[in-house]
Amino acid sequence: MNKTLNLNKFEKNSELSIFINAKYEPIGVLIPLEQWKKIAPTVDKNSELHQLMDQLTFKPIFERSLKEQNNWLDQEIEQVEAEHLQKGLYNIYQDDIYCKDKDVFIHQYTDHRELVKVNADTGQTQTIRRSF
Repeated sequence: MNKTLNLNKFEKNSELSIFINAKYEPIGVLIPLEQWKKIAPTVDKNSELHQLMDQLTFKPIFERSLKEQNNWLDQEIEQVEAEHLQKGLYNIYQDDIYCKDKDVFIHQYTDHRELVKVNADTGQTQTIRRSF
Protein backbone atom coordinates (compact mmCIF):
# COMPACT_ATOMS: atom_id res chain seq x y z
CA MET A 1 0.00 0.00 0.00
CA ASN A 2 1.52 3.30 -1.08
CA LYS A 3 0.24 6.68 -0.08
CA THR A 4 1.57 10.06 -1.10
CA LEU A 5 2.39 12.45 1.70
CA ASN A 6 1.05 15.94 1.12
CA LEU A 7 3.94 18.04 2.45
CA ASN A 8 1.95 21.29 2.22
CA LYS A 9 -0.69 19.87 4.55
CA PHE A 10 2.02 18.40 6.78
CA GLU A 11 3.87 21.71 6.95
CA LYS A 12 0.79 23.53 8.23
CA ASN A 13 0.22 20.97 10.96
CA SER A 14 3.91 20.75 11.95
CA GLU A 15 3.31 17.51 13.80
CA LEU A 16 5.30 14.37 14.28
CA SER A 17 4.05 11.76 11.78
CA ILE A 18 4.42 7.99 12.00
CA PHE A 19 4.38 6.01 8.75
CA ILE A 20 2.69 2.63 8.78
CA ASN A 21 2.55 -0.21 6.27
CA ALA A 22 -0.53 -2.07 4.99
CA LYS A 23 -0.58 -4.10 8.22
CA TYR A 24 -0.59 -0.86 10.24
CA GLU A 25 2.89 -1.57 11.56
CA PRO A 26 5.07 1.50 12.12
CA ILE A 27 7.87 1.74 9.55
CA GLY A 28 9.11 5.31 9.90
CA VAL A 29 8.81 8.69 11.53
CA LEU A 30 8.75 12.16 10.03
CA ILE A 31 10.00 14.80 12.47
CA PRO A 32 9.50 18.43 11.46
CA LEU A 33 12.70 20.36 12.11
CA GLU A 34 10.65 22.93 14.06
CA GLN A 35 9.52 20.17 16.45
CA TRP A 36 13.04 18.82 17.06
CA LYS A 37 13.71 21.36 19.83
CA LYS A 38 10.87 19.83 21.86
CA ILE A 39 11.91 16.24 21.20
CA ALA A 40 15.71 16.63 21.46
CA PRO A 41 15.99 16.50 25.29
CA THR A 42 14.40 13.02 25.27
CA VAL A 43 16.91 11.59 22.75
CA ASP A 44 20.39 10.31 23.68
CA LYS A 45 22.84 13.05 22.66
CA ASN A 46 25.31 10.46 21.38
CA SER A 47 22.78 8.81 19.07
CA GLU A 48 23.03 9.10 15.31
CA LEU A 49 19.54 10.61 15.23
CA HIS A 50 20.55 13.40 17.60
CA GLN A 51 23.71 14.16 15.65
CA LEU A 52 21.86 14.18 12.33
CA MET A 53 19.07 16.42 13.62
CA ASP A 54 21.60 18.81 15.15
CA GLN A 55 23.24 19.14 11.72
CA LEU A 56 19.91 19.61 9.96
CA THR A 57 18.62 22.22 12.40
CA PHE A 58 21.87 24.17 12.82
CA LYS A 59 21.71 27.69 11.44
CA PRO A 60 24.94 29.74 11.42
CA ILE A 61 24.76 32.83 13.63
CA PHE A 62 25.26 35.22 10.72
CA GLU A 63 22.17 33.75 8.98
CA ARG A 64 19.93 34.26 12.02
CA SER A 65 17.68 37.22 12.63
CA LEU A 66 18.46 39.45 15.62
CA LYS A 67 15.64 37.80 17.56
CA GLU A 68 17.01 34.32 16.77
CA GLN A 69 20.51 35.43 17.79
CA ASN A 70 19.21 36.81 21.09
CA ASN A 71 17.23 33.64 21.82
CA TRP A 72 20.22 31.43 21.05
CA LEU A 73 22.66 33.55 23.05
CA ASP A 74 20.26 33.88 26.01
CA GLN A 75 20.08 30.09 26.29
CA GLU A 76 23.86 29.76 26.14
CA ILE A 77 24.39 32.55 28.69
CA GLU A 78 21.88 31.03 31.11
CA GLN A 79 23.63 27.68 30.87
CA VAL A 80 27.07 29.18 31.52
CA GLU A 81 25.75 31.26 34.44
CA ALA A 82 24.19 28.16 36.01
CA GLU A 83 27.46 26.22 35.59
CA HIS A 84 29.38 29.06 37.28
CA LEU A 85 27.10 29.01 40.30
CA GLN A 86 27.29 25.20 40.55
CA LYS A 87 31.09 25.45 40.63
CA GLY A 88 30.99 28.02 43.45
CA LEU A 89 31.88 30.92 41.17
CA TYR A 90 29.86 34.10 40.69
CA ASN A 91 28.29 35.93 37.76
CA ILE A 92 28.94 39.60 37.06
CA TYR A 93 26.42 41.98 35.53
CA GLN A 94 25.16 45.53 35.62
CA ASP A 95 21.61 46.81 35.90
CA ASP A 96 19.92 50.20 35.71
CA ILE A 97 18.82 50.26 39.34
CA TYR A 98 22.04 49.72 41.30
CA CYS A 99 24.76 50.33 38.72
CA LYS A 100 24.49 54.04 38.00
CA ASP A 101 28.25 54.35 37.35
CA LYS A 102 30.25 52.44 34.73
CA ASP A 103 32.57 50.99 37.37
CA VAL A 104 29.84 49.48 39.58
CA PHE A 105 28.83 45.84 39.11
CA ILE A 106 26.76 43.16 40.78
CA HIS A 107 28.40 39.88 41.77
CA GLN A 108 25.70 37.20 41.89
CA TYR A 109 26.50 34.20 44.10
CA THR A 110 24.23 31.21 44.75
CA ASP A 111 23.08 32.60 48.10
CA HIS A 112 23.56 36.39 47.84
CA ARG A 113 24.52 39.39 45.71
CA GLU A 114 27.22 41.99 46.26
CA LEU A 115 27.42 45.45 44.79
CA VAL A 116 31.06 46.16 43.97
CA LYS A 117 33.10 48.98 42.55
CA VAL A 118 35.94 47.96 40.22
CA ASN A 119 39.07 50.03 39.68
CA ALA A 120 39.70 49.73 35.92
CA ASP A 121 43.40 50.53 36.31
CA THR A 122 44.24 48.00 39.04
CA GLY A 123 41.36 45.51 38.81
CA GLN A 124 40.80 45.79 42.55
CA THR A 125 37.23 45.56 43.80
CA GLN A 126 35.60 47.28 46.73
CA THR A 127 32.36 45.88 48.13
CA ILE A 128 29.82 48.67 48.43
CA ARG A 129 26.83 46.63 49.60
CA ARG A 130 26.31 42.98 50.47
CA SER A 131 23.15 40.84 50.37
CA PHE A 132 20.71 43.27 48.82
